[in-house]
Amino acid sequence: MPTRRVTFRLYPNKKQEQTLRYHRKLHKDLYNSAVSNRFIQYQKFGHKVDYFEQQNSLPAFKEVWTEYKECNCMTLQATLKRVDYAFQRWFKGLGKRPKYKSIRHYSGWTYPSKTGWKAHTEAQIKHLSKGKRRKVAPNRRKKQKASSRWKKTQAKISKVTRKVAHQRQNWVHQVASDIVRCNSFVATEKLEVSKMTRKTKKGKRKKQKAGLNKSILDVGFGMLRSAIEYKVIEAGGVFVEVPTRTVKPSQTCPNCGNQHKKTLDERIHQCQKCGFTMDRDLAAALVMLLWALSKLPGFGTSLADADVSSSTSGTRKLCQAGSQKQLGQLKRQKSKSTGLVAETQTEGVVGLGSS
Repeated sequence: MPTRRVTFRLYPNKKQEQTLRYHRKLHKDLYNSAVSNRFIQYQKFGHKVDYFEQQNSLPAFKEVWTEYKECNCMTLQATLKRVDYAFQRWFKGLGKRPKYKSIRHYSGWTYPSKTGWKAHTEAQIKHLSKGKRRKVAPNRRKKQKASSRWKKTQAKISKVTRKVAHQRQNWVHQVASDIVRCNSFVATEKLEVSKMTRKTKKGKRKKQKAGLNKSILDVGFGMLRSAIEYKVIEAGGVFVEVPTRTVKPSQTCPNCGNQHKKTLDERIHQCQKCGFTMDRDLAAALVMLLWALSKLPGFGTSLADADVSSSTSGTRKLCQAGSQKQLGQLKRQKSKSTGLVAETQTEGVVGLGSS
């Protein structure tokens, strides 16, 4: 896959420029330290240091050099990866022996993932909203019109809100494209976002639930799921929605199918029946995949059961399975009885799952 490089010019103020220069110096020192560490370890102890060893030593390194705690962990890993790339080129005869770099010849650092870069616009919205409350707002009962300052502030808030919505939509499409580009079969759990974000009527944790609802809506679970679904279908792939209430991915063991209730603070899945151990999120993803492929122990499921709880029509169910051939067969058999259509639809989806 080709990689496109886009260069943007920044116009930082004096304080921001000083911060950027300081971070460049930190990454330069980390680069030189990593190069020195490799040479000394091999010359004095005959030990070959690789990228993973240096990466795993970053937490202890930051405890000694506390100024590196301000840097994003992924940027530090990218700097170590740059060192490893220089040594790999040297070993293969494609480049010269890695040298120590001065601040003049160190170009910068890298943000290798979207997770390492965040756009903070929420603080600006809060600031503008606080200022809007101090101005004269419109009131129909009192027949009061909004002041010009209130309208200007509201226009600024709307502009920032639209920017946040565009950023969220752009992120959703990027993540969905990355998933579909590398996978033709996608299985996801059926999330009822409207029920997950219900308001609590009473209780001491009403504010905490409100904050959780806001975080869920900010991520855009529903948008991401819809984007992945239609992109997979357009690419001719298979999209399966696993019923969460029946399968319970986070509570089910992918090795034996045993279900055991776990609290949210338990991040490691350890089956009490077979002793299978795995990261909780990875285990849940494996459970959904095995269920969609009819290979989950203890669950006699098939690909046709993926949309049993859905209220959509049979035509859309076949579209979700990604089988245009079965969709054509269903349309040609409209004149026949309803039972025969349902039977043909089920058989077609099961055949797709077994292949």
